[in-house]
Amino acid sequence: MTDKLAAEEQFTEAYHLPPGMPRHEALERAARAADAADHQQLAVSCRVALIRSCYDLGRYDLMLAPFAWCTAAEKRGPEDFGRWESHTFDWCHKWIANGLRRDPRFSLTQLEAVVEQFADRYRKHGFSQQPVHGVRATLALHVGDEEAHREHLTKFLALDRGPMSDCEACVVEDQASHLTRLGRHAEAVALAEPVLSQETTCTTQPQGILTALLPAFVALGDHDRASNAHLVACRLIKDDKLTGYLNPHLEFCATAGHVARGVDLLSGHLDRVHHSTSPAEAMDFAAAAALLLSRVADDVEFDVPEPDGVTTRAVPAAELRAELEASALELASRFDARNGTDAVGNRVRETLVRPDSGHVPLAVPVLTPAEVVDEPDELAPSSDPVDLAVRANEAFDLGDFITGSRLLRSLPADMDPLLPDGIAAQVMAKRLTAHAPRIAREDLLEGFADVVDRLDEADEPDLANRYRARLCVWRLPEDGLATGLETAQRCVAEAERDGTPFTSVLARLVLAELFDHAHEHGKAEFLIAEAHAQAEAEVPRLLARVRVDRVEHLARRQDLDGALVAVTALLAEDLPESVRFDGLRIRLRLETVQGQGDAALRTANVLVERAARYPGRWRAEAHRLRAITIEELGLEATHLGELRDAVATCREYGGEAHTAQACYSLSGGYLKTGRLVEAAETLEEALRLVQSANAEAELGLQVRFRLGQTCAQLGENQAALRHLTTALEHIDEGEHWQRAVALDALANARRRLDQLVESSHTYAEAAECWELIDQPGEAAGSWVEAANVLPSTESAEGYAALVRAEALLPGIEESGPRSHVAARIAAIRAYLHAQAGEFDRAIEQNAIAEQVAVDLEDRGWQAFLVARGGRFRLRSGDATAAEAAARRAAALLGDGTPDEVVAEVVSVLEDALSELDRPVGTDPLVRALTARLEG
Repeated sequence: MTDKLAAEEQFTEAYHLPPGMPRHEALERAARAADAADHQQLAVSCRVALIRSCYDLGRYDLMLAPFAWCTAAEKRGPEDFGRWESHTFDWCHKWIANGLRRDPRFSLTQLEAVVEQFADRYRKHGFSQQPVHGVRATLALHVGDEEAHREHLTKFLALDRGPMSDCEACVVEDQASHLTRLGRHAEAVALAEPVLSQETTCTTQPQGILTALLPAFVALGDHDRASNAHLVACRLIKDDKLTGYLNPHLEFCATAGHVARGVDLLSGHLDRVHHSTSPAEAMDFAAAAALLLSRVADDVEFDVPEPDGVTTRAVPAAELRAELEASALELASRFDARNGTDAVGNRVRETLVRPDSGHVPLAVPVLTPAEVVDEPDELAPSSDPVDLAVRANEAFDLGDFITGSRLLRSLPADMDPLLPDGIAAQVMAKRLTAHAPRIAREDLLEGFADVVDRLDEADEPDLANRYRARLCVWRLPEDGLATGLETAQRCVAEAERDGTPFTSVLARLVLAELFDHAHEHGKAEFLIAEAHAQAEAEVPRLLARVRVDRVEHLARRQDLDGALVAVTALLAEDLPESVRFDGLRIRLRLETVQGQGDAALRTANVLVERAARYPGRWRAEAHRLRAITIEELGLEATHLGELRDAVATCREYGGEAHTAQACYSLSGGYLKTGRLVEAAETLEEALRLVQSANAEAELGLQVRFRLGQTCAQLGENQAALRHLTTALEHIDEGEHWQRAVALDALANARRRLDQLVESSHTYAEAAECWELIDQPGEAAGSWVEAANVLPSTESAEGYAALVRAEALLPGIEESGPRSHVAARIAAIRAYLHAQAGEFDRAIEQNAIAEQVAVDLEDRGWQAFLVARGGRFRLRSGDATAAEAAARRAAALLGDGTPDEVVAEVVSVLEDALSELDRPVGTDPLVRALTARLEG
């Protein structure tokens, strides 16, 4: 191999490495090899590739050497620059003009010379001066020349884009940034709106435009769009280690009431403390991060990577803030010294002291400080802790949990050890009850068991028996129904023998509930009647509680109408507030189960309104119940406000598990209104809470599954695969329906990641699950997908899957779905036959599928099949028939036909005409369809 060929091979290998410093160093070695081999054209290609590599790395300081080399080489021998090299070298004049500004080591004179060279080159080549004025406007803003900034911005906005302009979206991002800095917020939004509504292939969009518009949305009070801009952009930049898009989002979190979110965002980018791509980026990051840290408690620690990039150090927020502030100001002073102005320093100092903009609600809402209502202090002044404890215990025993909780707040927990043992144990039980949503289940059960032991030790057997009876219900999942019944029966017997009427009534109610769970409703009815008679005769203050339990008994025995009548009558009376709360809760559940949507929503609203008088867990519980009702009625899309209120209230007053449930309900509303990013954000918060609270497995499964599907819709395929895989791992082997649904979703995620064989096998697993629960339509659909995703090299497996699908057709009762599956089977068989060169059979199967498309009046699918039939004919050597098929397919195209179908029709027609040696470019149909695609 000659030296030149070896150098070319070295360049090719380096060029195809992934972006990064190893690639850059490999390109440098290739450039030296080209020089040594005196291969001038290759040397040019190497230097141009190095310039692009510098851009990808964000290292404009490294760009100057290859740029200067290319400038000199172009003067010596312009013929050494091919088309790609010339275009890239023209383009990179923008990069270096902007990039050197970001490093104070380059003088203002050098900057101005580079900009002049840039402008002169574009002028000589006849390119639009729009990019030049964009660069000049940015430089003027940087040095604080307001007049020059206005002049060049005006021209930047007025001139049309040219061949050397950035893509439309990136140009608008730059223009909107300038307008926003000038306070022309409405103008910035109006400029960007048309571009935001379009699809773009640019890797820095739409996050670039959304980040540029974020301050404008906030300033205009458009909180919905500010929230959306922040959330969408953050999901796209979370792994971005190069661009400066992070910094405005740190500032937003600091000033818009989302410090905790900002801390999470900052924690993922602390490598920038010592490793930013340029001094300007280091300065902007330091200022934005310091602003955020000014809202963080001084002792919060951050694990900051050391300059070596390997070790980390724990740094308190106050220390890190001081370090970053000093860094930002020092870098600003270097820029100002270079520029001879104070513009950069002023901007940094403004950032460091930026005031709050006001709370901007995000996908997962929180109560603002103004919305948080503390519970009132004690109901009546008392300095005696024993008196407070006795009154609190009495309130709880009467079922007045609201009053009891308020009294407990007046009794400091550090006073509990000073109380008499029996009273202290009761207070412990009441505190557990009041804070139950915030306590892990195992800790709650352990706490109540400790209460029983302490009451026994304090010689309070009746109270111990009372809590032992309640534990029978609470421990039902752990102990089982048989153990619960046995223990509850002993509690009733002990209460009758040695206890108080109060405990006797409550123990009977517990045993009645357990008999209902055992479907022994007659025994439960008898016990409730006994409890009612005893309460009426000896403990009248418990009568309302007994009546509530009877309503629940009627509901448990499926007498829903009777339960609804009874609870409605009960709520018409004068009741203790906690009994009324329970009554409303039961009525809400009954109305929801019976599908009485309007009535259920009215009851839910009453429940929320009454609970609002008593901030605390009752308020959170009311909002949670309303959210569940909205979700079960399928009304999430029209009640987003109530669902957001539920999340915010549960976060403030409830527990993590309840907040997770509310987040799950809210995500349904976002999904039904097409707000996918907000749904994903809300589900991610729900998942975090579920894991933190060790909540029930069913909720965690629901959250993961929905999150996986949402990520798939967002194109976040790796995340979708991760969540769906984990969800599947938590579904029991015998839960065939759940497994089938999860497997179908997982297979689709694998298909999106081009894991085609794995996707096919997963679809096959789903199909087998559908077969196990006698769902032939679903099973056939999964078998069809299993065949459809396979690569052509796996045709035997594809045929086998189609045979499985075909065998299920007789079991599909509805003719429409059955015909559709049959058509898909035929269409895939046609493709497989064509791949095997069996074109007659391919055309035959394709015709079967086409006839079904005709029967279903699906003209778009029919057009695709007709065009594909033309392709098969072309491959079989019949170009005349292929042309006819393409023209017939074109006649089927409608306004809503996807572009890919139109493109296939054009492709078949062009290829057929070429085979027939007939004009292609002048064919009227080819021209019309091409114009449609270009338009």
